[in-house]
Amino acid sequence: MADVARLAGVSTTTVSHVLNKTRKVAPETEELVWRAVERTGYRQNLAARALATQSTDTIAVAMSVVTNPYFAELVRDIDRLLRSAGYTMIVADTNDDPLVAVDVINHLLARRVSGLVVSPLEGSPELTGSLVKLLDDGFPLLFIDRRSTLPADQVYSECVESTYRLTAHLAEQGHRRIGFVQGSLTSMSASDRLAGYLKAVDELGLDKDPRLIIAGESDEHTAEERVLAHLTAAKEPTTGLVVANNQMTLGTMRALRRRRLKVPRDLALVCYDDFEWADLFDPQITAIAQNAATLAETAVDLLLSRIETPDRAPRSVTIPTEFHHRDSCGCGRRKHRGSTR
Repeated sequence: MADVARLAGVSTTTVSHVLNKTRKVAPETEELVWRAVERTGYRQNLAARALATQSTDTIAVAMSVVTNPYFAELVRDIDRLLRSAGYTMIVADTNDDPLVAVDVINHLLARRVSGLVVSPLEGSPELTGSLVKLLDDGFPLLFIDRRSTLPADQVYSECVESTYRLTAHLAEQGHRRIGFVQGSLTSMSASDRLAGYLKAVDELGLDKDPRLIIAGESDEHTAEERVLAHLTAAKEPTTGLVVANNQMTLGTMRALRRRRLKVPRDLALVCYDDFEWADLFDPQITAIAQNAATLAETAVDLLLSRIETPDRAPRSVTIPTEFHHRDSCGCGRRKHRGSTR
């Protein structure tokens, strides 16, 4: 840094401000510094800087990225926004396993990250204890995609009314035995989607047979086998299905194919979580779409605000969803888009 300062004819403090963007520097001075950086081939020693500042300008993201294409899209948007704000992002996959999540979070914290984005899981004392300690210590922590009862900044998509709308849409077509392929209840989002389905069943006078709730566990292969078992064992036909996430939708479609059932001729289907190839299926799938771009933008705003103002009260933001009406529900394509708050 001293070499850069001498070559640019400025102080090392000025060089530091230019490199770290900690204070506004005159444009002509900044240009001199960057020219000197280029000529000397200078690179900051980030390890030394982390030791000195106890921070790395790195944000860690811990969620089940590899196994869920929706999360991959979300992480891509977060990365773009963080880079534009001068941060680097690192990602670790939790496999939606609470014990893996605890291990992952500990390793990320050991890297002296400046903040942490987590897709939280419920029901694990070990994971809950780790997250509570971070909050008690004032560490910048944000929950994304899934609601949590912990007092943290969080952003997630609306689930209850969205799933109610999917179920009600099938009921409007005359369906009364509507099944629900349920996600893993370690996620508050899965619990909220189940609540939306049950609300519709109760308010709309639908069949309350508990066997209509199929535990898909948020897993493609589990959903396939359990939907297949349900359809095989059912004494009364299930005429419609609401599937609670995109992975289970793929498994459900495979189960229907194995039973030689045609959608929507033999069984109507709608799902929570639109995905890129939903309109490539035949028939095209009616779905609730989450807004990954808005989730990412809100998440980054909340986290950077927390880093800048550690003592502010936690904020919880619910992002509206959009109903994408296609053909799998059996009532024909028409313009029918609207947000759910």
